[in-house]
Amino acid sequence: MKENYDIEDNEVRVVGTGNAPDNQKKRITAIAVAIILVALVIGIVVFFTDKTTGNKATINDTTQTNKISNTSDKDQTPYIATTDTVIDGIELQILTPINATAELHVGPIDTTDDILLATQAADLGKGKYDIIGAFVYAGEPLSWGVSKKGFCAIINDTITVGVAENSPLFEQATETGGFFFRQYAAVNNGKMVENNPKNASTRRALCIVNNKVCIITTPNRVTMNEFSQALSDFGTSNAIFLVGSSAHGWYRDNNNKVVSLPNNSKWSNNLKNINYIVFRHQ
Repeated sequence: MKENYDIEDNEVRVVGTGNAPDNQKKRITAIAVAIILVALVIGIVVFFTDKTTGNKATINDTTQTNKISNTSDKDQTPYIATTDTVIDGIELQILTPINATAELHVGPIDTTDDILLATQAADLGKGKYDIIGAFVYAGEPLSWGVSKKGFCAIINDTITVGVAENSPLFEQATETGGFFFRQYAAVNNGKMVENNPKNASTRRALCIVNNKVCIITTPNRVTMNEFSQALSDFGTSNAIFLVGSSAHGWYRDNNNKVVSLPNNSKWSNNLKNINYIVFRHQ
């Protein structure tokens, strides 16, 4: 009998061999495998793209941002909390501002102000006249330069401590009435930063520890690298040096008593461009 290959308008006919279900299963399996392989390739591409972007950010602008205020309890009396510890055989004093806001100050300063903590920030050049490195005071650029890669920016009650040869935060501080200064880097993303100066001296640093802003000092003479390593081992994520040695500075404890920082010297307070990072009542 001759098979009829003509299909009527109202007729539905299955065309194929007896192995059609097996072939269909094979096609479905092949499609599923292809989808899985495509998804896997996309996942790998995304993963390594993210890694590359992160590394670029780390190299070009390694910063850590923190709100200046270290507590949201407005009923807490503003003061400077102090903690002493020893890391790698080096004595450290941690000064943590409570309910305080930060800013920079240029020129002579005294303890009769409502300042909770003041310590010299950027170095002065030869003759102690000019500020070394880029410096913005209340939106006004006072100096330029990137001889020191570490920086601190204070913009809209947010403090950023990081390491970058070029940072847009300099321009942003200028545009918003903020503050910016440069110093030697001490810790970058948890790792100590090596510096060339090998002399031993008392040290101070602006640090981010456990997502809090603090000043860490050592009363003993140590090299910059020894201090940086101790800060890293202490758990500091980012830090820059402040003026150390006999730099002028003090803080107020929880009894509102003025306490001088180690090796405090007031003679330098008379310099025209002497500058400080200060923490005031919030």
